[in-house]
Amino acid sequence: MTLIASLPWYDLSTSHSQLDDFWRTARACLAEHLAEGCELLPLQLDRKTPLETQWQSPQLLISQCCGPDLFTPHAGELMPVARPVFSDLDCQPGNYFSHIVTAASPRSGNRLVVNSPSSRSGCNALLEWFAAQGWQADQYLISGSHEASLQLIRDGLADYAAIDAHSWNLLSQSDTDNGIVIIDRSSEAPAPPYVTHRQGKVSADLLCTALSQAVALHGDSLGIAGILPTATDVYRSMRTPAATGWRCSAPLLATLSCKQTIACPGRFPAPEPAGDYY
Repeated sequence: MTLIASLPWYDLSTSHSQLDDFWRTARACLAEHLAEGCELLPLQLDRKTPLETQWQSPQLLISQCCGPDLFTPHAGELMPVARPVFSDLDCQPGNYFSHIVTAASPRSGNRLVVNSPSSRSGCNALLEWFAAQGWQADQYLISGSHEASLQLIRDGLADYAAIDAHSWNLLSQSDTDNGIVIIDRSSEAPAPPYVTHRQGKVSADLLCTALSQAVALHGDSLGIAGILPTATDVYRSMRTPAATGWRCSAPLLATLSCKQTIACPGRFPAPEPAGDYY
């Protein structure tokens, strides 16, 4: 059975061709070093199979997730192997941060929008920042992606969001910052890991070698300067803060565009993976 490869974090439509080149180089490196099983290496990235299905499959060769995802049931079999060093961010190598954004025109509401409850960049970072201001949230919505969060603010349906700074740079190439202003930045955190299945047959060292070779040839076009080995313990400090009294978009586990709200005390449940919500 063919193995599964995906690079879903930062896989925007404008980045598809660069990521395809990145994977072809990584695949060639794996094929060169594997003693057997080269025929099982996928020729293309899987952009169709739901992430939860990929993450739970022993056939998973390489994918990505958020740090907090590693401690959720649907990602319990994932093993982090590496994290990217972003060349476009002013932070410690192997880390990243989020821009705290709001509408360019002044508003008085405190409606928060998150891309996913299990996202460090879009949820944890926003809740930490909001708590540090001592502000009370009116409501929060789940958008499904950073791009969708920005659009909800533009449409007047939300007031604040945290946007992965690397995603912001990629999205801003298509004038995504129109109508949005950056008001602050979050604390740094370890960048989203490249992961494999714990039962995978390819070693973490070989995967890191393949990723490093791909970065050497294609990293400039993706804003990646290098690769650092990583492990689960690096991400253990990532926890979603309690959110008693907030209101959530519903249903949480299915259609993320629904604007109906329900009471949501306690910690956020993790949604089904919805795509590019890094």
